[in-house]
Amino acid sequence: MRELATLWVGDLGPIEYASIASFLRHGHRLTVYSYAPLDGLPAGVKGRDANEILPTRQVAHYRREGSPSLHSNFFRYALMDRTESVWVDLDIIALRPFDFPGDRIYAHENAERVNCAVLRMPKTSPALAELSRFRPGMRGIAPHITGLRRLKYQIKTLGRGVPIEEWPWGSTGPRALSAALKRHDEVKFALPAKTFYPIGPSRCVQFVTPGALSDASFGPETYGVHVSASNVHKVVARDFGGTIPEDSFLGHHVARARAAGFL
Repeated sequence: MRELATLWVGDLGPIEYASIASFLRHGHRLTVYSYAPLDGLPAGVKGRDANEILPTRQVAHYRREGSPSLHSNFFRYALMDRTESVWVDLDIIALRPFDFPGDRIYAHENAERVNCAVLRMPKTSPALAELSRFRPGMRGIAPHITGLRRLKYQIKTLGRGVPIEEWPWGSTGPRALSAALKRHDEVKFALPAKTFYPIGPSRCVQFVTPGALSDASFGPETYGVHVSASNVHKVVARDFGGTIPEDSFLGHHVARARAAGFL
């Protein structure tokens, strides 16, 4: 059974517990790395010091959004190089065991982009080597920016580029992964979108709409679903008074986590 791992910064919430419960329910072992002691880890989940994988004095954030997603991207690429674990975001709900052969697990989010919410790359991957060069404080131009737009950045910054913390959202995650995989002819190994991303972020309201979805809504080709927590939180705050509706796909999975004693 595949070993899963992730990084968490802050406190765990209902979506994260629902995700963790789904992995354990399907027999996976999960390690949650953190840079500070993490309260509330369920029994069966191993907590470890994130400095073992990526030592740092300060977690890097995207400056505009204030999100540690930037650092999580640095971390997931380091995890590929230093362990055999499969990276999982804690807004993935597993529907079946992640029993994939080989040393590559990544899937299309759409026709143009490969997402990294579930990720395993071989240590010998040229794309991984490229992605592993990202560092806090480095300057440059996001790799997905090409053509005339890239030239404009080069002229505007006198060839120095901009600090990585000011790059557009996702520039070190799915956008960078997709660009690197295409550049090194590794995108051909990407799994279909229905593997983890049958419902895109723009339609994430379905995960919290009562009666819209259940586990049975997805076929055997779907191993898990990425519920896009950052978008779901906005929808729940806007449409449901800040509480995930009980009679929704995500509500049912939160209830299962609660029944297992995770909440």
